[in-house]
Formats: sequence, C-alpha cells, structure tokens
Amino acid sequence: MTEHNRAVVFHGTGTMKVDTLDFPKLEMPDGRKAPHGVILKIVATNICGSDLHIYRGSFPVPDGMVMGHEMTGQVVEVGSDVEFLKEGDIVSVPFNVACGRCRNCRAGRTEVCETTNPEKSCAAYGFNLGDFQGGQADYLFVPYADFQLLRFPDRDQAMDEILDLAVLSDILPTAFHGLMEAGVGPGSTVYLAGAGPVGRCGAAAARLWVHRASSSVTTTRSVSSWCARLAARRST
Repeated sequence: MTEHNRAVVFHGTGTMKVDTLDFPKLEMPDGRKAPHGVILKIVATNICGSDLHIYRGSFPVPDGMVMGHEMTGQVVEVGSDVEFLKEGDIVSVPFNVACGRCRNCRAGRTEVCETTNPEKSCAAYGFNLGDFQGGQADYLFVPYADFQLLRFPDRDQAMDEILDLAVLSDILPTAFHGLMEAGVGPGSTVYLAGAGPVGRCGAAAARLWVHRASSSVTTTRSVSSWCARLAARRST
C-alpha cells in the first residue's frame, strides 16, 4: 500500500495545485476513529460547476482543501464495522456526507444530516462543510460506508462503463431530482434550457418519462442532438 496521496488542492482564489499528501486514514475530520469507513482508490471523478465557484472565489473554502465531490472508486481498505463492502468493490460516492442514523437521514433527507458536521446540518466532500477532503485525488476516505456507497454488482461490467457510471455521484441525481421537484409525471411537458452536463442528464432522465408515461420533452438543439446520438449508441 502506498504511503502517499496525490490530490488537487485549493491554494487561494485562482490557484490549484497537485500536492502530495499523506495516505488517508479511517478517521473523521475531528480525529475520531471511523471503523464504519473505507478508503477508496479513485477510478473516475468529475469537475463540477461548484468547483469553478471555489476556484473563482465566490464560494469560500480553507486554503489546503482537497477539491472534488463527484467520485467513483475501488475499495482498497475496509473498516472493522463495515459489513456489506469488501476490497475490490467498485462504488459510487454521493457528494453529500451522511450518517444514515439521524432523524433526517432516516427520513431520506441525507443532504441535511444532523451528525456529520458540528457547525450545521449539512456536510459534503470538497466544500467548507464539515472539513471532509474531496476526491480529486488518488485516494479518498469515506465514512459510514455501508450507508453511503452504491456498490456496482458486476465489477468488470462497471469498469467497462465507468465513464457513464461516473455521472451517478452527482450530475444525474441532480437532474433527476430537479424533474421530481418540478412535479414531472404522466402527461407532463418538459422544457430544458441548459445544455451542460446536468441539462443533458435531465434530458436523458426526462426521456425515461417519455417512454414510460408518454410525456413530451422539449430541449435545446444541442441537447436533442446529444440524446439522439446516445440513443443510437445504446441501440447498437
């Protein structure tokens, strides 16, 4: 096992560097042991618009913070309390950090976990929210792994589709959640004005409703073109 961890680190507005850090430990940011956690070797990660906000200085974070909150990885170390994951598993990491035990988590409101950030009911990787280091790195510590991580059942198949599966950590759920919050359902007409990654995932998710519920989806030309290419690729 390596002793080091290369990571993209914030060093003030407009400055990011690849630093060599210590290998992560099974410890919470406050130093408490975390036998419920795992260490991942990152196999795919995305750059989010939120990362650009941090880079430009519009979202304050501490100097020295590791960036990134959209990760897919391979389990390389397992805490003693972890029951449902093993070394070698390929998993998707949600961007928010949640315990799975508090009232909000049990109600499905993991974005406002009551325990993972002592300063407010919200914690996330690579933000100024609980001091959890991000995943634009070789390795990442993930607490409450049995609750937090989505394990892909077929490792080889997951690695073959890893670039598509990488959207499950944030981009696709964000788009899908937006559709749900907008009340999309049978008979809905959906208009998507944005053609970025979330807009494209929104188009793909909305077309699931088209197929299932005979709804209609209106998109910008670039999103429509992308969806057509995606459908053609999937049919081959």
